[in-house]
Amino acid sequence: MSDREERRLIGSYRLIDWRDFADDGEVRQSLGADPVGFIVYTVERCMTALVMAADRANFAGDDIRAGTDVERVQAFATASAFAGRWRIEDDVVVHELEAATFPNWTGTVQRRPYRIDGKVLTLYPPRLLLDGKLRRSELTWRRLERDNW
Repeated sequence: MSDREERRLIGSYRLIDWRDFADDGEVRQSLGADPVGFIVYTVERCMTALVMAADRANFAGDDIRAGTDVERVQAFATASAFAGRWRIEDDVVVHELEAATFPNWTGTVQRRPYRIDGKVLTLYPPRLLLDGKLRRSELTWRRLERDNW
């Protein structure tokens, strides 16, 4: 683990694109053409990520714990969040998740090969089962600075 490499990763990023590549050749933008998302890596080695589709439907009511079954299912299907500790091992950022909207990830270790090119961070999760197909993904993020929100 390199202190220099950790310093390069520390920061806040906005999601630019999330592409999935299925074994059968299908390529798609997992959350649509304009996904919304942020990932933050702190100097204290805490991290949090949130990704969602841009065009999510509002619930009919304002109770954040209510909603119809259809509304809740759609909300869950179009957003994901997780948080925990992070570290770098070789060319992999390791997320030790303490919380996740997908319950199966809580308490797990998620490894993401990554690349930093200037202000652009690309994460390469391992193949995941998404919508019934094994897919590999590329998530592209742009580092946030005071004037580039």
